[in-house]
Amino acid sequence: MLNNLQRSRFVIWSVVILFLIVGLLSALDTVEEEASNTALIVASKRILEQANLLKQEYLLTGPEQTNDSEQLMRYSRTGWIKPIKGSERDCRYWLEQLYPPQSILGLTFPSIEDKSDNIQFHCSYHYSDKYQIDILLEKERFSVKANILAL
Repeated sequence: MLNNLQRSRFVIWSVVILFLIVGLLSALDTVEEEASNTALIVASKRILEQANLLKQEYLLTGPEQTNDSEQLMRYSRTGWIKPIKGSERDCRYWLEQLYPPQSILGLTFPSIEDKSDNIQFHCSYHYSDKYQIDILLEKERFSVKANILAL
């Protein structure tokens, strides 16, 4: 009788522990997704912060070169950095200047899409099928958008 009681307690506790483990594992997927979403938003805020710092530096000191071998950064009339390296439009250069780490929570080397035209600079950085950052300079207005795409 005592052996059956111990066996039933063991089975009940095993089932409880199994349910707790399953619940924890299912919660980890949600936590990981939320962490990735938050990391994308933080990266977009850092890009905007770096663009603001470069603009402040430009407005205070003008477009100065610190090193002879360094390319001169191109700025708009209002002080926003342009995605121009040498004489070519280059979205990778824009990302290198505005977000040097270039990786977001393990997602590295984004695919880059240049959507610019004659009146705007627009670069899209796709970190996966789900995460995208758009940097836009249109009519002297700079903006950064973090897009979490539904699949």
